[in-house]
Amino acid sequence: MSVVCSSSASQLYVQKQRINALVHRGEKTGQLVLTSETCINAVKIDRIKARLLEKRAHLFKDKVVVSGIIEKEIFFVDPEDRVRFRDEKLPFSLAVDFPGLKPGGRFEVQIHLLDAKVNYVLHPARFCLPGLLRQIVVAHLLVVVAEKRQLEIVTHIDLFPRALSARPFFRTKGCA
Repeated sequence: MSVVCSSSASQLYVQKQRINALVHRGEKTGQLVLTSETCINAVKIDRIKARLLEKRAHLFKDKVVVSGIIEKEIFFVDPEDRVRFRDEKLPFSLAVDFPGLKPGGRFEVQIHLLDAKVNYVLHPARFCLPGLLRQIVVAHLLVVVAEKRQLEIVTHIDLFPRALSARPFFRTKGCA
């Protein structure tokens, strides 16, 4: 507890505590474009979903490099009219500029997938030839950088009058 004296007739008692906090340094959105070709025995594609499976961040001077894996789930109809499922994993890397960033600091990086859209063209299977699925994945990643700091915050404040600064406010019986 520390005491802060002011020019008024009171003393201010302030209790402080040190805490570890994350201080927001900035956020940027990076766009990722991935292409792939897959041999698949399909006559029709029902849907393709993409999601962020793994993510890692590496800090450089004025830059964050994000690497990881995007997983695609492909739902399709085979030549015998059965619905099938197949997954595919695509590795990626993305560089995002952060001016003023130094790699030696105490930073924490968070990566969030905002959206992922898949555009595809299917060349269907014919007779004994397998089909070919050409895909383009466009994803937007939000990269948030925060710095770990120790901050001093005020947790409690008391205001007390000085003991000898004023006359007493009480009266005893019998006094006029």
